[in-house]
Parts: sequence; structure tokens; C-alpha cells
Amino acid sequence: MRNVIFVLVLLITGCANQVSQTEQQLVSQLTVSKNYSGLIELYKSKVVDNDKDWLSQQLLAEAYLANEDVESADFYIQRVLTLSPKPTADAHLIKGKILAKNFNYKEAIEQYSHAMVLGLNSADLYMSRGIALAQAKHYETAIDSFNLARLRGFDEVSVKNNIAMVHIYQGDFQSAVDILLPIYEQDSSNSKVNANLKLSVMKLEGEESLEVQDESGAEVLVLNDPAKESVGSELTVNKETQLVPDILDTQVEVTPISAEAFFKADAPLNAQKNEPQPRSYHLQLGAYDNMPEALEKRNALLTAQLPITIRPADLGSSGTWYRLLTGDFTSYRQAQLFAKKNKQLLAEHEYFIQVIK
Repeated sequence: MRNVIFVLVLLITGCANQVSQTEQQLVSQLTVSKNYSGLIELYKSKVVDNDKDWLSQQLLAEAYLANEDVESADFYIQRVLTLSPKPTADAHLIKGKILAKNFNYKEAIEQYSHAMVLGLNSADLYMSRGIALAQAKHYETAIDSFNLARLRGFDEVSVKNNIAMVHIYQGDFQSAVDILLPIYEQDSSNSKVNANLKLSVMKLEGEESLEVQDESGAEVLVLNDPAKESVGSELTVNKETQLVPDILDTQVEVTPISAEAFFKADAPLNAQKNEPQPRSYHLQLGAYDNMPEALEKRNALLTAQLPITIRPADLGSSGTWYRLLTGDFTSYRQAQLFAKKNKQLLAEHEYFIQVIK
């Protein structure tokens, strides 16, 4: 009798594993083919069977968001956050993206912070957070967030394009050119980088000095979005202030404001562009919210045989952070060359190029 029961248990377990593997294969196929309607149907059937299946509701919300149904996505993710006993970090990330799509960047940033507190440390999170911070005009913090996304493997060109966009928002067109020009020289086929470079040069010099054309021929502002990693999409804002998404996945939209409207709105800021502010470029090896920890980390880094300085940075509501910097350069390229020459010394350390005005 015991042998019979044992055999039945094995058969049931084997069937369950087979069903699970089949479902995983189906999910993978639907995701790769961007068949979001199929994913919605799959997860919704699970929710109908059990309305307390919080994981399925979270995945259903993500599928709805990818399918551009923001209201349905918000309904299910809000149930997860409100009713489930222990909402996941990914649930807060999804909620943040929904808030950002509705241009509620302040609350989106709060949701991203919840996700970070719960241990989420993904490139997608930091890229989404950076976009929300940039739209909320927390520019320095946005750049730090983009660089954290870079350190976690996000596409370099997308990160650099977004950092350049922050400089454009600030009216610092020279910094944008310094970042985008090397990308253009290596690959002139990226229409979004080309458009932002063209805009920066035109605003910097007052005329079209580079023959850089984007696909539509319109003046555009483009932020590279985290969805580029998963479904290859980016967001564009054109002159008519209409959002032009390609295929949306877990995306964060940019404010629907044209380049022309932006510069008119910030005329006092951009009126100062004829008096360029001095800026310097450094390799940032870390940033800490208190001086004792910064000193401790600096002392630990002295073995790298690089001169390390501590520079405080007032990040507004985020408080004062203490940055560990090495090098002092007048251009982005000089900082890049320094990093290449000291590649072996920097091999064991995470760093990125920081621009300070």
C-alpha cells in the first residue's frame, strides 16, 4: 500500500512539474513575441480562479501596462499593494511606472524608493527613477541614478543620452555636446542621439553647425527608456507635444513638452548661455550621505594610488551627499582618456564620469 501511495505522489509531482514547465515556456514565447494580449488572458484566468493570487495579479498588471492599458494595470497593482500581506519590490516598481505615465513624478519617485528599501537593485529601477527625477527637475540626483543604472549593466548609449538630456533641460548644451559627440563619431545611425546632438549644437552656437538629421526631420527631445532593454522601445516628444511611443513595456513616459515650449518656459535659464559656467569633469568612485563614512571609504581607496578628494553636493530634498572624486578635467574626453590610462588601477572599483559646475 505504501508503495502505491509513493508512486501516486511521484506521478502527481511529475505532472505538476510538467505543467509548470509548459506554462513557463508559454510565458517566454508570449513575452518574446510581445503578445501582451496572450499574457493578459493567461494571468487573468489565474486571477479568476483565485482572486488572492497576488503574484498573478502583479504579472497581470505588468502585462496590462505593456499593452498600454494603464487603468487596468493600476487596478490590479493597487490591489496587490493594498491587500496582499507582503507586496514585493517589483510591485512598487510597477506602481511607480504607472504614476510616471500619468505624470505624477513625485509619487513615482516615492514608489521607486520603496522598491529600493525592499532590496530591488536593478538597472531598470534606477533608469526609471532617473527619468522621474529629471522630469521633477532633481537634475543632479537624476544623473546619479542614471549612472547607477549604467553600473548595473544598462545600455551605455541610452544612459549617456539621458544624461545629455538632463544637461539640455538645464541649458548646459556644451556638456550635452561633450557626451553625445563621441557617440555620434562612433555611430551616426542613432537618430535619437543625433536629434539631441543637433539640438544642443544649434542652441549652443545659434546655427546648424553639424549636418545631423533625425528620421522625422522634426526637432525632438528624446529620453532613452528602460523598456529599450526589454522590448527595444524609446519615447519621443515632438513639436506638437504629442507622445509617440513605439511598443510599450514597463515604461516611464517623459513630460509631453516640445523643445520650443521648454526653452520658452525657461527663458531666464537659457538666457545665461552666452556666459558659460565653468565646469569640471571627475571620476566618481562613490557617494555617501555622511562625512564619516565618506572619510572611511576614502582611506580604503588610498591603496588605489589615486588622489581622492571628498566634495559635498547639496541634492535638495535628498540632503547633502559626499562624493569621492579623482581627477580634475576640463572635458569629458579628458576624463575618458584618464580612465583608460588608469584602467588597471580602476579595475576593482566602480566609477563613472561626473560633471560638476
